[in-house]
Amino acid sequence: MAADDQEALVRAATEAVLAKLGAAATSTFKAPVGVSGPHAHLSAGDLATLFGPGTSLTAVRPLRQPGQFAAEEVVSVVGARSSLAGVRVVGPTRANTVVELPAGDLERLDSSLGVRAGEPFAVVLAGPAGVVRLPEGGVVARRHLHATPADAEKYGLADGVVVSARMGAPGRRVTFGDVLVRVGERAALELHVDRDEANACGARTGDVAEIIGAVVSPRPAPPPPVPGRAKRPLVTEADVVDAYRKGVTPEVSGAILTPYARDALRKYFPELLKVLE
Repeated sequence: MAADDQEALVRAATEAVLAKLGAAATSTFKAPVGVSGPHAHLSAGDLATLFGPGTSLTAVRPLRQPGQFAAEEVVSVVGARSSLAGVRVVGPTRANTVVELPAGDLERLDSSLGVRAGEPFAVVLAGPAGVVRLPEGGVVARRHLHATPADAEKYGLADGVVVSARMGAPGRRVTFGDVLVRVGERAALELHVDRDEANACGARTGDVAEIIGAVVSPRPAPPPPVPGRAKRPLVTEADVVDAYRKGVTPEVSGAILTPYARDALRKYFPELLKVLE
């Protein structure tokens, strides 16, 4: 075989393999859309401050995420320029209070903040019984996809990866990138976008979005453990921030903490860092 023919054959075989890999690297599937307006997740202590001791949240309607519900109770969010009344509380209570606002609402409250999605900011809540001031209790939530472990296995996803979502009304469909995947046992497959994002493409709760995501490659087998040395989990900054957003306490006992993880603990869970030190 001539050298030119051999080179052409190798090139063709390489392109065929790459084409197959490219086709297998992307998974598309459907997921229902949930549109979020401004809402608040309250801790039990802040619920008592805002609505009075002994107050329990009154469920108005269940949400798609298991165990969660829209409550009858509403609060006001007070900003430097204006206030936002009638902000719905989502139950049940959590370990930490978090207020999620679309960027447009945050702009009306205080245009000087310049907050990016996922970054916490100071917020003041007012209820019928009191006021709560939170130095880092507000957030412009990232658009995200909830999924169960079974969904993750089926569609080739993993917690913390980023996918894209194509959605919207005819003539206004858009593709959103940077959709964060959140995998959890107590979850239901659902794409969460805020009101600003939904208005941009004419989407509504209950619509169906096409999810476009990279298939997760199988992880290489971990190296064998060193005899006599127990394996210690690694906790990163992302792990700590994700726990804060979900209102849960990160598992750090006996773990290896990255320097940035320690900084995040100092910021969000200072009581844990004191115990570790």
